[in-house]
Amino acid sequence: MDEIAADWILANGRILTLDGRAPRAEALAIAGGRIVAVGSTRDLRRWRGPRTRWVDLAGAPVIPGLVDVHAHLDREGLKFLYPSLASCRRVADIQTLVRRLALARPAGEWVVTMPVGQPPFYLDVPQCLAEKRMPTRGELDAAAPAHPVYIRGIWGYWNKPPILSVANSLALRLAGVTRDTIPPKGIDILKDSAGEPTGVFIEHNVIPTLEFTLMKVAPRFTPRDRVRALRDAQRRYHARGVTSIYEGHGVAPEVLGVYREVRDRGALTMRSHLALSPTWRSLPEAERQVPELASWAGGSGIGDGLLRIGGIYLAYGGDPEVSRILQEGLPYTGWAGFVEHANDPATYRALVRLAAAHGLRVGTIVTNHLEEVLETWEGVDREASLRGRRWVLVHLARVKADLARIRRLGAVVTTNPISYLYRSGAEALKGGGTGEDFIPHRDLLRARIPFALATDNKPPDPFLALQSVVARADLGTGKVIGPGQRLTPYQALRAMSLGGAYVVGRERELGSLTPGRLADLAVLSDDPLSVSKLREIRVRLTMVGGRPVYRNDPPKGAEA
Repeated sequence: MDEIAADWILANGRILTLDGRAPRAEALAIAGGRIVAVGSTRDLRRWRGPRTRWVDLAGAPVIPGLVDVHAHLDREGLKFLYPSLASCRRVADIQTLVRRLALARPAGEWVVTMPVGQPPFYLDVPQCLAEKRMPTRGELDAAAPAHPVYIRGIWGYWNKPPILSVANSLALRLAGVTRDTIPPKGIDILKDSAGEPTGVFIEHNVIPTLEFTLMKVAPRFTPRDRVRALRDAQRRYHARGVTSIYEGHGVAPEVLGVYREVRDRGALTMRSHLALSPTWRSLPEAERQVPELASWAGGSGIGDGLLRIGGIYLAYGGDPEVSRILQEGLPYTGWAGFVEHANDPATYRALVRLAAAHGLRVGTIVTNHLEEVLETWEGVDREASLRGRRWVLVHLARVKADLARIRRLGAVVTTNPISYLYRSGAEALKGGGTGEDFIPHRDLLRARIPFALATDNKPPDPFLALQSVVARADLGTGKVIGPGQRLTPYQALRAMSLGGAYVVGRERELGSLTPGRLADLAVLSDDPLSVSKLREIRVRLTMVGGRPVYRNDPPKGAEA
């Protein structure tokens, strides 16, 4: 019996296998990190041995582990390194918090906080404060006269510009910001009636540059911070049933180094699939670097079952000045975690050809440039077929192109429903129309184009992403965006499991609870196919390769 005994048996549950041949079951058995049997509780008793851990699910649903295909996993942990101002409703509340932080550290040490407002979207800033304005440097001075104080602005894509941040007098002095300081492009220094800085900075760049220019003296995320943040972020994503991620925006060298360090320490629990964010600053540099990159990141990439690196992210468009500023700050990337590039059409076309010639998979954000990117890819495809390479159209939004073109290229699609449907969906209706051409999931299904869902870390909640594609309702107005494009809960769940597995090239190992596949799964509080509010589902147990990586009120009999 021992040689065929399971390590785990999850029994008396509602197993949503997502395997069309056996879509539902009552129990499953795990051995050697893989699912070895699915069926009834009675049938699976034969897999029980003296060392088998038997879990009575008591009717709880089980789903395959979710795959977030645009996760920015490293960023989530960084949000918890600095104190939050989410509970502050008045300037006085901010002063109280800053005063308490200052009292806990020596004079001269920096006091740095997260932004004003309520995460994850930081809506209505500064109107969320009773004074309808940001605190001034004088008000921060009153709370901490002997400490430099800096209230960070948001990462621009959490909401949208303008981005507001504040520094007190000592912080401004250390930064060398005076009434005569000329700010770089996209940044305003707010001044009082006497022409002196109030301490408030207003940035209009979506990707903020303040901490790379005027406020680069402020404390930065250290390598140690990033390691700690990545380990913490894994736990937070596992707590929402995520077992695999794909970083389609690419990771910069400093972030890739953190993944490697966490992996080498044996602390990586998330199956992490990373595209690279290249560091070149010109086409000639790219021509020199691509052959070497392709030697290890070409094709399906390099790595193992937990960390795999392959392909590159190439930007279409962008702001050249913002790109220049951020690239001069390398290897540091701040909140981004990737290298910002600005590629005009000719440069993008040359980079795509270069990548294709060397077998490097390409991903590109196409929110505003789908037609241009498709035309470029089709030109390359005429020279050498892209079919089978699974190039990635990232953040697909409004679609005016013929979907058959995407299918002919063999491309895959990732969408960001939280940001574009839930947070800002009403914007899709501006100018008329019903939104049927906006993130058209149903049309993608009809066209048989592989697609997967992402959270983009805004927030890292796959159940909100699932709710967003099922309801397609705008947060602010409640308006339904393209009702004909709604997915059923089952279709949405497939997109975030099997769809994600296809994007990362592991559809034969991940995405369904099928014998022989890796035992990546989540035990839930409620059935995602029957509840009306998907976001309210809670995860009780998450496993990666048959190993518990998150537990919260585990089912009766669970052991770890």
